Amino acid sequence: MNRLCMGCMKEYDDQFSVCPHCGYAFNTPPKQSYHIPPGSVLRQRYIVGKVLGFGGFGITYVGWDYVMERKVAIKEYLPSEFATRMPTQLKVTVYSGDREEQYREGLLKTLDEARRLAKFEAVPGIVQIYDCFEENGTSYIIMEFLEGTSLKEYLAEHGKMTPEQALPVVQQIAFAMEEVHKTGILHRDIAPDNIYVLNPDDPDHLQVKLLDFGAARYATTKHSKSLSVIIKPGYAPEEQYRSRGDQGTWTDVYALAATFYKMLTGVTPEDAMERSIKDEVKRPSRLGVKLTKSTETALMNALHVKVQDRTQTMEEFSKELIAAEVKERAVTKDRRDVGAVPKWVLALAGTGLAAVAVIAVLIFTGTIPAFLSSGEVIFGKNEARVPNVINRDVTEAETLLAEKELGMNREKANFSEEIPMDMISYQEYPESARVPKHTEVIVWVSKGPEKRVLPTVKGKTREEAQKLLEAAGFQNIRVEESTEEGVYDTILGVSEKEGDNVQLSKEIVITVCVNQENQEGDAGDQVEMPEAVGMTRAAAEKLLEEAGLRINWVEETSEAPEGQIIAQEIAAGEKVNRNSFVTITVSKGAEKIYMPYVKEMSQEEAVAELKKLGLRVETEEEYSDSAKAGQVIAQSIDPEAEVKKNDLVTLVISKGKDPAKQTRAAKETQPARTQAADEAARQAEEQRQAEAAAAEAARQAEAQRQAEAAAQQTTAAPADENRNPAFDMLN
Repeated sequence: MNRLCMGCMKEYDDQFSVCPHCGYAFNTPPKQSYHIPPGSVLRQRYIVGKVLGFGGFGITYVGWDYVMERKVAIKEYLPSEFATRMPTQLKVTVYSGDREEQYREGLLKTLDEARRLAKFEAVPGIVQIYDCFEENGTSYIIMEFLEGTSLKEYLAEHGKMTPEQALPVVQQIAFAMEEVHKTGILHRDIAPDNIYVLNPDDPDHLQVKLLDFGAARYATTKHSKSLSVIIKPGYAPEEQYRSRGDQGTWTDVYALAATFYKMLTGVTPEDAMERSIKDEVKRPSRLGVKLTKSTETALMNALHVKVQDRTQTMEEFSKELIAAEVKERAVTKDRRDVGAVPKWVLALAGTGLAAVAVIAVLIFTGTIPAFLSSGEVIFGKNEARVPNVINRDVTEAETLLAEKELGMNREKANFSEEIPMDMISYQEYPESARVPKHTEVIVWVSKGPEKRVLPTVKGKTREEAQKLLEAAGFQNIRVEESTEEGVYDTILGVSEKEGDNVQLSKEIVITVCVNQENQEGDAGDQVEMPEAVGMTRAAAEKLLEEAGLRINWVEETSEAPEGQIIAQEIAAGEKVNRNSFVTITVSKGAEKIYMPYVKEMSQEEAVAELKKLGLRVETEEEYSDSAKAGQVIAQSIDPEAEVKKNDLVTLVISKGKDPAKQTRAAKETQPARTQAADEAARQAEEQRQAEAAAAEAARQAEAQRQAEAAAQQTTAAPADENRNPAFDMLN
């Protein structure tokens, strides 16, 4: 008899205890006690083999699909912070309390993401999802088994790649993620270990697939202590270091750009948080990589630390990588008080004086603060530590910054899937950064997730419905089929209420009729089509049913009263088959309008936006410490509220900072300014004295060097060419 190997899923004669194909021994126990024992079966279909890999969020096994007779990969959701499995058991044990809720959130997020990713079977760069389900108190994703190696292992074996080899790989991932981003899914962990090379023996034509999307990781770390588990230094942008950082398509762009940098240079980019303090990442050309200027500029644009400076989408990144000319994106300058090393110090170092002497002079002149130590960093009296204001409302954020003697600049508002409306979604400096007091910290305000009005699709054909939904901006569409009675290939129902303001990233499920029975009615018995236009829905329904007809209802927005019939497919008086379907269009009333978020816009932009919707606008003015003059700081009707044409909206427009408050502040800080001027004069005098002392030290060092040289010549002793006279002077 043959036996199925739990290591490679190939059959071999059961008289052997070791697989001749891969060397896996029969009855080998699982690697860890909480792993599923090899040979276990899921859903009476999938046999579980050995573990391929495991981490803090799950386990991946090799598997076999009995029904399709193919080798698969089985990914089990098992975040170690929230659950475990007792030895020999299949059912997962979930920890109680808050962790149970977080575990469940991650499980549902994982299944939802898997269902959405399953739609991308036609996208070459995404691993194919075959099935997903709940069992044993957890979830499983069944996906294609990939032969090959990870990009991380490929680079370790082959070394860095040429631009001609690396660019097509990056383009494959960029194209795949461009499609995925349309559904609102982020990867959050693009790195060489999550890119799989299918044909490592063909380096000039590598084909790759992207693995391990991060829904579970993100869901289970939003409220937990395991944030550090999902961070890959060098590949994660700075917003991922903040548990409530505003993540978006730009987050994946940074990670892919960092991966491209690693492929080209063999060097992992410096950690993003360190770069936010001092950016020392070198351009690839400075590391000897020969690539076009435009491609290098595209790469560095995508590697910018600050979100607002970075390439925003995969589509933009992909286009820039192959463009003939790419404009370098401007970098938002930090206003930190970073002292520069004076030229005279550099010249002094070149004379051969010991580094210790140079550092002493730097400390004496204040270029390097004398209070630097290996312990806690002490801030200067004119510096402040930036607080974290992410996920705080505008007023609270302004207060927190003011307490640190910092200002706030509400630069703009942006849509955010993660940060609630009216909360700060981005801040220019990371938490605890040191900046000069009175620095204005740029922030963005969240508009919440982007929403659109869900169009009316019931009664329309599948093709018409999908076109309407996509035109409205909805991309995450799932089709379910039903044998319920109706017109074949038309929409019987939709998961969200038509006309509502619905989140763009939300999955929209449309139910399509696949029942083809009795579509034409009774051809031998014809009836006259009655006149239904102008009737109420109830009256028309009764009239048509009495005539022996079935109705396919279609709803449309209209100036006609809600519920009134505005059109019928077949004109009154025409003969139709009894029991056949007739399409009747009924009014939904006027099109719904939802109040947009116009705060942080300029007055001109906001007024134009509201008038386009048919709303009337009035304005008032107020002083604001955080919004520039002409910027909208409040609106009388809340965003997303339903409004009607000609409704009046009052906008509060910023007049900028209050001059009276500024005058008072200037008077209060005048003594400090005078004191600062005195301090500057004192430091200038100290620097002059230090320069004189350094010059004298250099003169003495040169004299010492000449004296030693003369003495060596007298004694005919061999010269030590590597000797530094400065060290003699210090000993």
